[in-house]
Amino acid sequence: MKLSKSVIAEIVLSLLLMAALFYFADVGKVVSVIEKIELKWLALALIFYFAINLSMAVRVWAILRDLGAKLSYRSTLMAHFSGMIASDFTPARSGYLTTAFVLSRNNGLPLEKTIVSIIGPQIFDFLLKVTAGAIAFWYLLTYVLDVNTEESILLAVIFGIFAISTMVLVMFLSLFSPRFLRMMGFIKRLPFGKVVYELVENIQKNSHTIRRLFWLIMFLLGLTWLLKALEWYFLSLAVGFTPDIPFAPIIFFAFLQPLVTILQFAPLPTFAGAGFSEAATVFVLLQFGVPVEQGLVFALLTRFVMIAVDSLGVAEAVKLLRLEK
Repeated sequence: MKLSKSVIAEIVLSLLLMAALFYFADVGKVVSVIEKIELKWLALALIFYFAINLSMAVRVWAILRDLGAKLSYRSTLMAHFSGMIASDFTPARSGYLTTAFVLSRNNGLPLEKTIVSIIGPQIFDFLLKVTAGAIAFWYLLTYVLDVNTEESILLAVIFGIFAISTMVLVMFLSLFSPRFLRMMGFIKRLPFGKVVYELVENIQKNSHTIRRLFWLIMFLLGLTWLLKALEWYFLSLAVGFTPDIPFAPIIFFAFLQPLVTILQFAPLPTFAGAGFSEAATVFVLLQFGVPVEQGLVFALLTRFVMIAVDSLGVAEAVKLLRLEK
């Protein structure tokens, strides 16, 4: 597979950022932290991340069943993992849409139905992240940082909040607003515009299921947020640190993850956020008394856990790529 110049540049920048992190953290100290990782806590983190995936697949399966699709939970779960592994290597985790294409291909379902099952819950997921992340950043600015000396981080978060909020708005209008769709009628004159317009039109016809299953989606969203907080908490135990905070660590990690997600939307050309995401995590943890080397190992483990579990979807993702050649 031939990589474009822009992708190569992103990979190089990510590698440079990672190299800089290892340099400032001291490679020897990082290796020492890695050697002391408590495997029992790491195993628990892997279990909780796997549980997150089970929960996310449930909401996709429930939506498609509500739309009349006859498919097994297992096939939904494997399609979900294919999207998750793709999202681990794409900006803003956009590769998760792969799930919709795999579900459509494997089960003979209309693409508009499978896309509804993805973007419907994602609207609320993004809303949660931008809200929790904004609260976390407010706390950071109010009680920890000096705003005047952290202008670059401030701008990154503001950009991230704007980017996610814009994405949520467009997704919401595309899913529920016929008026918005009519306003976008001009896209039919663009190459492939008519196909996209008709797809969104059909998506709106199936969006009623999101309203019908609203409370189930919200329950599962709350569950995944709790599981993510537990996953990151056990990763901190695996690395051997406790943040210096006046409240329970589980609350800290519940808000740290959305904050890091927002920082991933900063306008830096990195490969799937690699390097910058880790730098942001290290920076935030440093403000709460976590040494750089432990913060870096923690950040690397969060990515390792995702890729390790999401690799269950590699076969489905590869199969889809081969069919599209």
